[in-house]
Amino acid sequence: MMRKKTVLVVNAGDVTGINFCRSLQETKDFHIIGVESGREDYFMIAADQKYLVPAWDDPSYISVLNRIIERHDVDLLYAADTGNELLTIAKNRHRIKCRTFLPAQEDIEVTEDKWATYNRLKASGVPVPATVLVDSESVLEDFILQYREVWLRRIYGSGGACSLPTDSFELAVNWVRHHDGWGKFIVSEKLSKRTGTWIGVWLEGELQVCQLRERLYWKYANLAPSGVTGITGDQKTFWDENLHELAMKCVRSTVKKPHGIMCVDFTWGFDGVPYPTEIQASRFYSSIYFLTRSGLNLAEIYCNLALGGSRYEQPVINPIREEFHWIKSVDCTPVLLTKSEYDGVSRYGS
Repeated sequence: MMRKKTVLVVNAGDVTGINFCRSLQETKDFHIIGVESGREDYFMIAADQKYLVPAWDDPSYISVLNRIIERHDVDLLYAADTGNELLTIAKNRHRIKCRTFLPAQEDIEVTEDKWATYNRLKASGVPVPATVLVDSESVLEDFILQYREVWLRRIYGSGGACSLPTDSFELAVNWVRHHDGWGKFIVSEKLSKRTGTWIGVWLEGELQVCQLRERLYWKYANLAPSGVTGITGDQKTFWDENLHELAMKCVRSTVKKPHGIMCVDFTWGFDGVPYPTEIQASRFYSSIYFLTRSGLNLAEIYCNLALGGSRYEQPVINPIREEFHWIKSVDCTPVLLTKSEYDGVSRYGS
């Protein structure tokens, strides 16, 4: 019997890690080990084995991961979320005693920094929303006077953390002060609520497979000042050739040699133009399991490519052309629907 490949998933108890593990479990071809540094997240890990490990800033962090890698003969390490764990693993990839499938360090650092990403996109001629670095009150005031409704957010972070839409200079300046954010925030013109994401897996500069999806709304949007919670309530698969080409241009103009995972977030302006708002390198979104259930297991493809599997002779472009919906909420099993199932429900009494 052929030995299963062993994958170590960092941040395995976060929703992004959980859905990566669920996707691999669908194949039955991988032995999955999950690790977490948070006790509560540890109990949420959906893997064959799990460990509670030190935090990313503990001097023993990499050595502990290596002990797990050696104990279980791990083939591949996957960091499931952006942030300090990912950056620590990326910087220490030469010390990790198994394979990783990560972009170049510079490419990770650029995409983690929304201001650096914005400047590269703008310099390449990609349409971007008007944006400035918030390094003084006067810069913030001038921008609000020009654009009235604006969007504030940290340069680093995900899930809408610390973001705020406003037309009030007083509120904006107090928000930045509260978060000690001078030089750490950017402010952009406010866009519409329509958002979409392009997800791609690359190998040494060549696209292997990609898929588009559109987010229809954020769950519990009323509970966050920005209306962004990081929890997608409803999303669907779709195809737009122009948006695909724009995503490709965004990736190629931001990083030198795409490798591993590259995702592009878009928000449409009130003018109907899709604007890239950030690029995520190195990890999938939580929607990966939606795509797995719809017929595209990107986690499996990613691991096979990382472990020496054959590259695609031609990239697989948006293989899910049918419209599927993925409805989810907290403490509920997500529901996968075809377009006819989604549209076919009539209101009682109508």
